[in-house]
Amino acid sequence: MPKSRSRRRPTPRPRASRQPLVEQPAPGLRGTVERGSAFALVWLSSRPRFFLPVLSAVLLIAGLASPPAIGVTLLLLLAALVGWLSYLSWPVVTGVQRALRLGTVGLVLAAAAGRLGG
Repeated sequence: MPKSRSRRRPTPRPRASRQPLVEQPAPGLRGTVERGSAFALVWLSSRPRFFLPVLSAVLLIAGLASPPAIGVTLLLLLAALVGWLSYLSWPVVTGVQRALRLGTVGLVLAAAAGRLGG
């Protein structure tokens, strides 16, 4: 018996697609930072959800417990990480969230300055 051409293919299930928060890349410095950060953000998003908080806690604890030369370096690395993520999320956060991000970066920098001075 010949094969029928009216064979039905299974209907593909629709994928749950996420719409990006920002439709177009931003112009200027922001766009450059966003494009340059794409690889690192994709890599971070492929890690388990607890990776970034654990990394931050390890940098903070090690920065406060290490000798000043190493501690200041780790705290500045943590401040750079938090500042970078804050800069990228700035357009989609509100006033209180912005204040918390600035306060976090400020506290980490103050801790680094305290380790440097003492």
